[in-house]
Amino acid sequence: MNSSSVEKFSTSSNHALEIATAISANKPIDREITALVLKLQTTLNINQVIEIFYSSLKTTLPICGIEYIYPLLYAHFQEGKKTSYSNSYLIEIENENWGNITVYSDIDLSKDDKKRLDEFVSSIIYPLRNAIQHENAIASSANDSSLGLPNWGLLEGQLTREAKLAIRRKHSLSLLLIDIDRFKILKEKHGPLFGDIIIRHVYETLQKSLRDTDIIYRYNYDQFSLIINETSATSASAIAERIRKVVMNNELADENNKNIRLTISIGITELQNDDSVDSLYKRAHNALKLAKNSGRNQVKVADGKFLS
Repeated sequence: MNSSSVEKFSTSSNHALEIATAISANKPIDREITALVLKLQTTLNINQVIEIFYSSLKTTLPICGIEYIYPLLYAHFQEGKKTSYSNSYLIEIENENWGNITVYSDIDLSKDDKKRLDEFVSSIIYPLRNAIQHENAIASSANDSSLGLPNWGLLEGQLTREAKLAIRRKHSLSLLLIDIDRFKILKEKHGPLFGDIIIRHVYETLQKSLRDTDIIYRYNYDQFSLIINETSATSASAIAERIRKVVMNNELADENNKNIRLTISIGITELQNDDSVDSLYKRAHNALKLAKNSGRNQVKVADGKFLS
């Protein structure tokens, strides 16, 4: 019988501190958990924390996959395969949420294996929290100072990480560049404050139209970048058409309470094995220029080296 469980996993226990105390007092320690905790202390990179955790789990328990999601930082890590047998943990420390970890197995875990899995999960909570706080600090410094939207400073590092993971796992990844049509004209007509309102309106409209795992950033003043994992250019084109229509149909009231129909142009490209961040962006940017020059309010795709 297929099985899955979801539970809130809270702790006030810091394994690193407990282990240090036990060692100094010559008390017995769990060597597997100790080895894992020591490894987890070596990095503040969220993906590396999950990789270390998953690697240790596989040597001890009959598991075949793991997924971690922390939407507030656009963090999404997946390794191995998903199955019908899963155990999901909502991670909390002192009522603060630090994301969700789901562990997959080919069979329903025994009671003892489930207990052991709980022990392993408890060991990652503080290292994971520390890594999130570290990347949150980086993200805060990279956010747009006036609107609080994630911008290029955060995007470049995130895109580099996502591209490396996609190539290593042989997954597809698509990049979308989105431009607000005639933004300069609208800003000059209605004023700079209304320009900021347009940007916020489009950003929020895009967010509501996307999956939690899709990553959107502000790029230049009136443009956005969207990273879509495990998605080919063909599939990304369908997504782009959908969000183009959503933006067009979600009108914005101006200072006179008159509705304004906004439109966007979108350029798309799919990651190639020899891509750099610059080459990926160059193709997407050229596809965006083609969309703008072809009349705006449309989607263009740069396949492979085309439009490079």
